[in-house]
Amino acid sequence: MRKILIAGSLLMVAACTSNPRPTTSSSGGRQSGATAASGAPTAKAAVEGFMSAVKGQDLQRMSILWGTEKGLAREQMSRDDLEKRLVVMQCTMTHDSWSFTGKPALLRSSFEEDFQIELHQKNLRAQTTVTTVRGAGDRWYVKNIDLLPLNQFCR
Repeated sequence: MRKILIAGSLLMVAACTSNPRPTTSSSGGRQSGATAASGAPTAKAAVEGFMSAVKGQDLQRMSILWGTEKGLAREQMSRDDLEKRLVVMQCTMTHDSWSFTGKPALLRSSFEEDFQIELHQKNLRAQTTVTTVRGAGDRWYVKNIDLLPLNQFCR
């Protein structure tokens, strides 16, 4: 049963960055996609901040570092979908410690970088890829995380 729940959750998170739908503000206009406090100044800082937020179980902080080239993911999907996806990511990425693997970031384009990280939880270790993207306001966001290698981490 647990494997079915995890597999379903992973499928849900895999769709996190695909076909985001914009929301509108109370005035009916499209939101900007970024705020002064969203994202990070560098791709590496986005990963570091996101992983710190995961460790601290801080969904709000995770939400200001997760996005696309259009800006914050939370401004591109419903609040309900956002919260579900953040909870799945937080659970799947629960860790005692993490580190960059030492491999240099892979520059996919001038707007995307992949980082290899390793998570540790008790006697478990797993490596995965975190994709970052430069978005609105020249801020960097965590765009995607390959959660499949981390499925053993969610208790």
